[in-house]
Amino acid sequence: MRKGSFSILAMLLVMSLVLAGCGATPEPTAVVQEPTQVPEATTAPEPTEAVEEPTEPASSEGFQVGMVSDVGGVDDASFNENTWAGLQRAQDELGVQAQFIESQAQADYERNITEFAEQDYDLIITVGFLLADATAKMAEVYPDVNMAIIDNAYDPPIPNVAGIVFNVDEATFPIGYLAAGWAVLQDPEDPQIGYVAGMQIPPVEQFIVAYEAGANYYNEQKGTDVQVKGVYVGDFEAPDDGKIQGNSLIDEGVDVVFGCGGKTGNGGIAAAKERGKWGVGVDVDQYFTLPNEKDILITSVMKRLDNAVFAVVESALNGEFPGGNVFVGTLENEGVGLAPYHDFEGEIPAELDAEVQEIVQGIIAGDIDTGW
Repeated sequence: MRKGSFSILAMLLVMSLVLAGCGATPEPTAVVQEPTQVPEATTAPEPTEAVEEPTEPASSEGFQVGMVSDVGGVDDASFNENTWAGLQRAQDELGVQAQFIESQAQADYERNITEFAEQDYDLIITVGFLLADATAKMAEVYPDVNMAIIDNAYDPPIPNVAGIVFNVDEATFPIGYLAAGWAVLQDPEDPQIGYVAGMQIPPVEQFIVAYEAGANYYNEQKGTDVQVKGVYVGDFEAPDDGKIQGNSLIDEGVDVVFGCGGKTGNGGIAAAKERGKWGVGVDVDQYFTLPNEKDILITSVMKRLDNAVFAVVESALNGEFPGGNVFVGTLENEGVGLAPYHDFEGEIPAELDAEVQEIVQGIIAGDIDTGW
């Protein structure tokens, strides 16, 4: 789906996300297993205008939220983990009870959704575009169960499902520009940047298209010829394959590897680390989730699933669940963003950083086309 389609859908289906107070945190009951530790979430994005009359707010006591992960596990250092971080925050601050079930294969999706629905969970979060069909099917089977899905919006909308999508192109475009500028500094004669991606599906293509467009914009502005090379591995949980592809790109002359595809993309960043090159993370600030590679990460494209998930849970708890509507994370509402430079804070030239920040503001203002 192109960005224009998302924008039209978002205009028609504006969701209501109203912030509420905090409550005591109950001890969760175990559904499948104890989660691993995930990064701490930060402030949720500002809510959008309400479109429906709110129902009576629910009590946080006994309010149960279940998360069905995509393959890759809740500790994927990427979108599953970031979604779980948002639910942990909702548990801590709102007093809801949160649990997850890890999907080992696509065949597990319907069964895992059913498990939460049969236990009368108040809200089920499904993580990822690949769960779209299963979520739609189970939403019809359980019309009284509220669900929300990451990286998908339905047309026509489903009354008991909220879509959560992100304009990740807005954050990736300036990072493509940054990566191109860094590559020129490292290899002025033959600057190249690359990517190791997971499956070639719209939510992943959205990153890659904007990454390439950002590099092309750098070439237009500077008169350079930074090349962009990359590969879709076709899997989100194949770090060894990702590493092989990362090494192949580096053999071809790539200086910066953008890992965009869960554990597979992480494999590409691992290759960059071993070969003395540089990396760009995805979904979360991977400086905190890839300790072995953090010193070669220039930045990360942050897709703030944690913020969006927290806001949706809060709206449901307040009796204002945005079923049939869609939340769109943008640069402006902090649904997407650029991670800090961390160890590269003093190494990124001030002029390059200023140009990146100017691009960010230009995208927010609608003056720069990200290519998506």
